[in-house]
Amino acid sequence: AVCALVQAGALMLFRYQAAWFAVLAGLLLVALGISWWLHAEFNYGYALWYDWLDLQAQIAEFGPQNRYILGFDTISPNAQQAAFNAIVHAIHHGGLGLTDIRFTDAYGVTKALLREPEVVHLQDVAALIDWLRVALFCVAGFTLAALWLLRHRINEIQWCWQGGILLAVLVALGGLLAVVGFEAVFYQLHRWIFPAGHEWFFFYQDSLMSTMMKAPDLFAGIGASLVLFGLMIYMLMLLLLRRAKIK
Repeated sequence: AVCALVQAGALMLFRYQAAWFAVLAGLLLVALGISWWLHAEFNYGYALWYDWLDLQAQIAEFGPQNRYILGFDTISPNAQQAAFNAIVHAIHHGGLGLTDIRFTDAYGVTKALLREPEVVHLQDVAALIDWLRVALFCVAGFTLAALWLLRHRINEIQWCWQGGILLAVLVALGGLLAVVGFEAVFYQLHRWIFPAGHEWFFFYQDSLMSTMMKAPDLFAGIGASLVLFGLMIYMLMLLLLRRAKIK
């Protein structure tokens, strides 16, 4: 009988800790979602990356080599950054306005920034963003509901156990990224996510979009910034949760 009680208690403890792990993992996703939203509101810090990655030199080198649209290298840095910001705005609004993004070169000629394959790709990106937004709202709803149900058991969280497992998962993901390489992961995700037959790889000489983004370098920087800020938000969430006094 004693063994049965011990086993039942251990099973109950495991169930609650598993539930708390799901809640804490959900909070991590919510924190990353908040970080993503804030980054998007500030155009992913493109003005900073423009200087840090020397994107003006990138555009000056590959702009004149573009096989389809010339003159982007002749416009001001502010106009180049405005073009990126217009892309960000469009992909966060269902892809609307992508074909309307234009620039006027130094000779007074106004041209479309994006070719049709780029527009199709960015529309796919916009659809992905819409899907991720819905998924994050669902995760947030589930997490808040679970947190409400478990609110009286906050003091039972085994922080060392929870932190150890979550840290192990993050280290494993970080190790995988370090071994495989960001570029390889970046390209493989594109193969998995985007529709077959839709072009997503663009040489700098074929795409002003790719040139101004210095793909994949810009995405590596944005990704690192997004994750770092998301972890900071997550740490704040955990601090508030640990200090919660609900009886």
